[in-house]
Amino acid sequence: EEFKAALEIKEGSKLAKALRRTGEMSEVKDWGIGPVLYGSVSEWIIQDRKGLRKFNNFERLIEQDPTGQILQYVYVGDTGELDQEAGETMLREYPEVVKAVFLHVVSMDPPSSYPPSGIPIPSPKLINGRPLVFFRTYVGAAARATQLGLMEDDGLMRVVEEAERSLKDGGVPKGSSKWIDLERDIEMAYRTLELDLS
Repeated sequence: EEFKAALEIKEGSKLAKALRRTGEMSEVKDWGIGPVLYGSVSEWIIQDRKGLRKFNNFERLIEQDPTGQILQYVYVGDTGELDQEAGETMLREYPEVVKAVFLHVVSMDPPSSYPPSGIPIPSPKLINGRPLVFFRTYVGAAARATQLGLMEDDGLMRVVEEAERSLKDGGVPKGSSKWIDLERDIEMAYRTLELDLS
């Protein structure tokens, strides 16, 4: 909570506007930034507490719907700051409201150290019958979400188009590890769409 003043996402911020615009494009009213629960200085000093803090914040969030009938959640984090611990605890303790956990695989290693197949991605697993999915790019996450029935095909295609545009506009050189990872996940996205059409 001590960081809220510095880190708070404001309604007029670029991120909030982008989220609102995304919701409007999908015809979802009032979609965007909801309550944001922040960490504290103690988690920056004692890193082991980050997973517990994220889980405790999630419990504060679900208190807004004590029946568990209105809100359902998909937790998206990464493999860098105990998000996996928090997500797995959510799936163990609240499988009735957490539909899935998606974790972006991050690495401090340089891309040149990766095998030719790219950064290794752990296999998905089930906890309490709910999926824990690892992904390399947001296209990979969207493909998995589509496979799980959490996203429609047209949403997947919008993510593919936006990811390609983002790398092009950012001047990321073709052949870089970012493009290689994205192209690999775009192939998975198209295989997903082919399965949906058959």
